[in-house]
Amino acid sequence: MRLKLFLSPQPLFLWRLSRQLPNHPPYRHQLSQRNMMNQFFLIDQRLFLFINHLPRNGLTDLFAKCLSGVGTAGIIWFLLAGILFLKEEKKSHWFFLPVMLAGGISWVLVEQIIKPLVGRLRPTAEMGAIIVGNRNNDYSFPSGHATIAWAMAVVLSNKEPKLRWAFYILAFFISLSRIYLGKHYPGDVLAGGLLGWSIGKVSLLLDEYLKKTRKQKFREDSR
Repeated sequence: MRLKLFLSPQPLFLWRLSRQLPNHPPYRHQLSQRNMMNQFFLIDQRLFLFINHLPRNGLTDLFAKCLSGVGTAGIIWFLLAGILFLKEEKKSHWFFLPVMLAGGISWVLVEQIIKPLVGRLRPTAEMGAIIVGNRNNDYSFPSGHATIAWAMAVVLSNKEPKLRWAFYILAFFISLSRIYLGKHYPGDVLAGGLLGWSIGKVSLLLDEYLKKTRKQKFREDSR
C-alpha cells in the first residue's frame, strides 16, 4: 500500500469540515495532522521553485549536470575510494567493506523500499519546474543521489579525516544539483541526506563489528 504525498487543493473544504466536528477530538486531530502535512509540502514546493529558478545559464546547467552525473550510482564516490585505497601504505581488502555496505544499503532502502512505499511524484513542468535533461519516471522521495552522497561522505571521511570537508562539500553540491535540475524537492534531498548520514554511520559500525569478529575467530583458531 503506497502512502501518497500531496498538497490539498481544498483548504476551504478542510475549514468547513473542522467546523462540523466540534465534539470529535480524534477527527480534529487527524485534520490537524493533515493541515500540518499540507503546510510542509507547500513550503517544500515554494522552496523548490526558489532554488530551481535561481539565475542560470548554459555553464551553470552544465556544471549541475556534471555534478548530478558523477553522483549517479555513486560513481564519483567509488572512484575516490579507489584513489584513497591506492594511497594506503598497508592495502587491505577490508578497506572497501564499509564503502560497499554504504552503497548497497543506500540502494536497497531508497530504490527498493522507500520510494515505492511513499510514491511521491517528481516535480513537473506543469507546476512551474525548470527540468534540465531527461525527466525521471521513478518516484522522488527520498533522493537517491543525496542518500548515497552523504553515506559515502561519512565513510570516506573516516578513511581520510583530512579531506572530510571536501567530501561533505561535494555531497552538498551533488544534493543541491538535484533541486536545481528540477529532479527533486528540497524535502527529498534533506531526507536523503539524513538517511545517508545514518547509513554511513551504521556501515562504519558494521565494519568495526565484522573486523572484531574476524580477529576473535582468528585468535581462537590459532590457539
